[in-house]
Amino acid sequence: MSELTSTWADRFEQWVGSHDVAEQARRRRQFQRFAATGFPGPADEAWHYTDLAAQADAGYQLAGADAAGAEEASTPIAALPGCALLVYRNGVLDRAASSAAAFDGLALAASAAAGSDDDGAQDDGGIDALNAAYASRGLVCTVAAGQRAVQPLQVVLQSEAGDTPLMSHQRHRIVLGTQAEATVLLQFVGHGGTRLATHVIEVTLAAGARLHLHRLSGETAGATLLTRLDARLDRDAQLHLSGIAVGGGLGRHRADVRLEGSGAELHATSLQVPASGAHVDDLVRIVHAAPHGTSRIVARGIVDAHAKAIFNGRVVVRPGAQKTDSEQRLANLLLSRKAEVNAKPDLEIHADDVKCAHGATVGQLDAVALAYLRSRGIPQAEARALLLRAFATETLERLGWPALQALIAERLGLPANELDLAFGDAE
Repeated sequence: MSELTSTWADRFEQWVGSHDVAEQARRRRQFQRFAATGFPGPADEAWHYTDLAAQADAGYQLAGADAAGAEEASTPIAALPGCALLVYRNGVLDRAASSAAAFDGLALAASAAAGSDDDGAQDDGGIDALNAAYASRGLVCTVAAGQRAVQPLQVVLQSEAGDTPLMSHQRHRIVLGTQAEATVLLQFVGHGGTRLATHVIEVTLAAGARLHLHRLSGETAGATLLTRLDARLDRDAQLHLSGIAVGGGLGRHRADVRLEGSGAELHATSLQVPASGAHVDDLVRIVHAAPHGTSRIVARGIVDAHAKAIFNGRVVVRPGAQKTDSEQRLANLLLSRKAEVNAKPDLEIHADDVKCAHGATVGQLDAVALAYLRSRGIPQAEARALLLRAFATETLERLGWPALQALIAERLGLPANELDLAFGDAE
């Protein structure tokens, strides 16, 4: 853990004074928890490959919609077809950029409490405490029992900075009642100078509820994006979770999913394609706390020069969680000798009637397949893109959302599903 300078405490005290007495006390307790540990680093096993020590000396100021040093204009965001759109800029809701449909219908709201005062054991290296100390209003999505959200909800979370390093923090909550259904996309974008953003997402699924929750990270250099999901699933609930990282900067994403009811299911998909010089670290921790639970992790990484990708999938089967069915498959492509991948599947089993499996592979593009495509007259760049598309296809198809699949493929420069290639003579 890295020590904080007194500047952090001074700035916090200047800011927290604008809140009422009770809120000041609650936020001070959270800040003291964070100050006691500082930013995590390799000494913390959960942060073994990601060191945030430099963040302590970055000189961040708290951002807002009109924060000094921020860019004057936000990056235009277009809603995906058929989506309701919410846009937050530096932690503040931008109503003008959001669609009216996002505020209608099934209790989709754009405000939330700044976080609980719970010291819980799930605090991620002090980052949860940092988030709770500063958190601004975030998303609350509540769908009543038996209801289905008519439109997917696309939530765009922008971070922007100029010459002054800025930070923003938000807490979000998604609650689905019994047999309710919803689809939510959390889309992270940003530009400008040095910036830090933390987001904590709390998910509660009642019996038989079904949530499709997608995270699309498209940040740029200069960004440090830290997210954590805390999800609890009741009997027969289903969480379809995807995490897609296609940008730059440093991204660290942790998901803690607890299957508390019999027959609960988690289907997790990950695709990591960090830009040159980027660092992305994903940790998915699944706790099977009830019998007949199912969990699946399918994670793929495409890592090029000077980029680093980490994926840790950890499955814990508690005593009494009999008939658990869990599988995780991790696969990565290294496109350069200077790329780095760390893939770690992990199982901890305390029950004797379970079916659990895992596997991890790291390799390179198939030279034979590449040579064959070249022999059919396909240019080198197109042949390479075709093989990358084939490698990413399983994760893209598992999203079950054609518009999102097309957006990701476009961001990655991958060819479309349907290709009209004119095969010529071999060169």
